[in-house]
Amino acid sequence: MHLELAKRSDPLYRDFRSRHYIPDRGIVGQSLQYLVFYGSAVVGVIGGSSAVYTNEARDEYWDFSEDKDTKTRQLNSVINNNVFRLEYPAPNLATMVLSLWRKQIQKDWEQLYDVQVAGFETFVVEERLWNGKTRNGACYRADNWDLVGITKGYGDRNVRGREHQDKVLKTRKLIYCKRIPGRELCSDYTSSWNDPDKTKVLSHKRKEMFKDPLDLLLKSIQD
Repeated sequence: MHLELAKRSDPLYRDFRSRHYIPDRGIVGQSLQYLVFYGSAVVGVIGGSSAVYTNEARDEYWDFSEDKDTKTRQLNSVINNNVFRLEYPAPNLATMVLSLWRKQIQKDWEQLYDVQVAGFETFVVEERLWNGKTRNGACYRADNWDLVGITKGYGDRNVRGREHQDKVLKTRKLIYCKRIPGRELCSDYTSSWNDPDKTKVLSHKRKEMFKDPLDLLLKSIQD
């Protein structure tokens, strides 16, 4: 079992992502997505993105600053598990993948974005599934994540006050978080947004991390 970085445009990623229970509406901010391999077969996808800006229970768990600028910097230390879909019935596979993902994305995130990761968050829609089971974040609890609360949902208007008919936004979600022992929230971080030099460096790092396997093979032959 292993993970491989994937672009969101990757056909395999798009295929699995299209069957996730939460529709893909794009990602704002930082992001790293992975294909999940079980043996030589791809059996799912898992990814991380920038933490959501505000949630009362989550904010209390991390003890984020009430100062807007300070909180914005602190949020860069938390990764949101924005998608997790598996399509293989191996026992405990979800928990094993989750544990592997935490270690892998922590290393990749710090290499790419140059910020220390302090922990993770995710939001799970609890509901009865077609097979009689209930989606309630069992794999997160098995991986020792803390259930810190339940979202309130947006009602008929989103966080910006705009009307919508999105059932997922209206649905309340379970909030899970997990700290990395010994890690502190960052207090000094500047994103690449509107910074041409940092954007250039970030682009170069991405190209290095997402090298085409065929290119790597050709390079090894040439060497």
